[in-house]
Amino acid sequence: MARRKWTTEEIDFLHESVGNMKVPTMAEKLNRTEEAVVIKMKRLGISCTRNQTGYLIVSQLARLLKVDHKTVRLWVENHDLKCVARATRFLRKFYFIHPEDFWNWAEVNKEKVDFSRIEPKTILPEPEWFEAERETHKVITYKKWTIKEEKELLMMLSNGSSLKDAARRLNRSVISIQRKYSRLNKF
Repeated sequence: MARRKWTTEEIDFLHESVGNMKVPTMAEKLNRTEEAVVIKMKRLGISCTRNQTGYLIVSQLARLLKVDHKTVRLWVENHDLKCVARATRFLRKFYFIHPEDFWNWAEVNKEKVDFSRIEPKTILPEPEWFEAERETHKVITYKKWTIKEEKELLMMLSNGSSLKDAARRLNRSVISIQRKYSRLNKF
């Protein structure tokens, strides 16, 4: 059987379809074998959906944020973090998050993200507010809470102080303040 030469239209179709269509579907539409499609995609350098789209998959974003991937999935499912389901080479679908969508979401949901854990220049483009927020969330090495600090925290928050104010006054991170307050309220 003679090999059929790839046309410009077929190559354009591959470029447009990667990430939007599974390989078996592309192969069927092009009347080619799946193997031929995969080989051509590799030769064209378009075999990786992530590289083609500029998006991050959930586990990749979780790794950059230094959180569990389930945390990011919960943000997507319960807290409106925008994502796109994309087809990959075969049967799997991945959920992709555009870096700008993450930053827009993070700006509104600052209390959910520990910005001090994010290395600078890893999720580009970084917004202007990121570095200031990163400094605000700077990790303070763990120190045991005293009873006096716990009482002061409860008093400050019951009097309407913000988490940031409490963190600054007690020399703790905002996340630490949230967690301690949550634990104290369970009793």
